[in-house]
Amino acid sequence: MTQFELFCMIFYVLDAAYDQEENEDLRKYLSNANPFLFEDIGSADPATYADFCASVPDSISKEESYSIALKYIKMLQIPSLVKAFSSVSETEWTEGLNSYLDSPHKG
Repeated sequence: MTQFELFCMIFYVLDAAYDQEENEDLRKYLSNANPFLFEDIGSADPATYADFCASVPDSISKEESYSIALKYIKMLQIPSLVKAFSSVSETEWTEGLNSYLDSPHKG
């Protein structure tokens, strides 16, 4: 999978968590990270996606994707983001990832 696909998956997980429990830090991150605001590959705030790409490998296997995503989230050092992401198990992540990758998607 690509960096952008991983970025989108992280966005989906955090967005779903925000729907369950609104949090200002989470809202700010989602606003900056939104990968669907523009037609190109990136985020609403280009620096957010650039920082993400600098923090993760160029190519990611599906098997490693959850641990790479969690490592990235922890690197941000925002406890509410770690809590939100951790609310999804690796099994749930894998099921969502397979569905996402099997469907038409941006990137």
